[in-house]
Amino acid sequence: MVSKVYFIKAAVADGEEAICDKARRLFEAGGFASCFAENDFTAIKVHVGEDTNTTHVKAPYIKGLIEELLALKAKPFITDTSTLYSGRRRNAIDHTIMAAEHGYSVEALGIPFVAPDGLFGTHQIPVEIDGEINKEVFIASGIVKCQSILSVAHFTGHPAACAGATLKTLGMGCATKKGKLQQHAALKLSINDKCTLCGQCFSHCPADAITLGEKKADIDQDKCISCAECVAVCRFSAVQCNWGEESKILQQGTAEYAMGTLKGKEHKAAFFNFLLAITKDCDCFGEPDMPNVVADIGILASTNPVAVDVAAINLVEGAAGKKLGRLLGNDELDARHQIEHAQKIGLASAKYELIKIE
Repeated sequence: MVSKVYFIKAAVADGEEAICDKARRLFEAGGFASCFAENDFTAIKVHVGEDTNTTHVKAPYIKGLIEELLALKAKPFITDTSTLYSGRRRNAIDHTIMAAEHGYSVEALGIPFVAPDGLFGTHQIPVEIDGEINKEVFIASGIVKCQSILSVAHFTGHPAACAGATLKTLGMGCATKKGKLQQHAALKLSINDKCTLCGQCFSHCPADAITLGEKKADIDQDKCISCAECVAVCRFSAVQCNWGEESKILQQGTAEYAMGTLKGKEHKAAFFNFLLAITKDCDCFGEPDMPNVVADIGILASTNPVAVDVAAINLVEGAAGKKLGRLLGNDELDARHQIEHAQKIGLASAKYELIKIE
């Protein structure tokens, strides 16, 4: 089956109001109102950006989408789960305050930010999926119990998963801490002899898993949460991993978690990919003004979470003239592992028709 993926050109330079209007036009063009009903508790899944990150999806971009849901008399709420690593997104209190600082507040958007996994990221419901890697996945209880989902993903690169888009937003972003650990368990990171003891991995490790020895740094496997932040900050290729196999398993697990997130919400979800401020690393990196790896492209939307990601990857690779892994500086990374596995387990087809909206 060929799914419709709607596309509109957009750029950060257009301004927040124009981007908001363009997202709303996609919502209308796609007829996504049919996914949401009166009194639905509708989770608007976003990544509000790490503390000092400035390239995340800005809150005003989605105000029009929120207004569409409110007009349908749904009960939308902004939501995101707690992180494994230390920082202001690790618990519901700090996460909510920081979300408000980034514009995701009742005052700015007219709806609240709600942590779906409780105060500490542990409120979960096991969801049976009978996947190849997981027979059950651990999804935030608020996500499982809501009636519909509007997913708003910021397309970025990722040091372990290659691409961060809708599948990762649904899979990693809707899992509890236990679920995130389960997905990250595939990555086994270590330090090789290329290490110069510059200390970047040590200072950036969110789990305090890295120590600096006499000749090189060392990763404590009992503390490591496999977030791959050390990979992103190392300039000497000193952090090693069997990327071809381990990244593949991580991506497959994330696809299975995405399936668990959407279980019971068939025809009750819509998915937006914002191809703006496309950076090498994801919005979990608390760095301001991270450089773009390709020029702004636009916004994609569909009721098919797999097709909307394939369309995003194709547009980014087409604009860059190279595969995403090479664009990120790691030829061993391939974002299509998550796509292929999502199709294999029956989440959705990757076939799509791109419909351009002027």
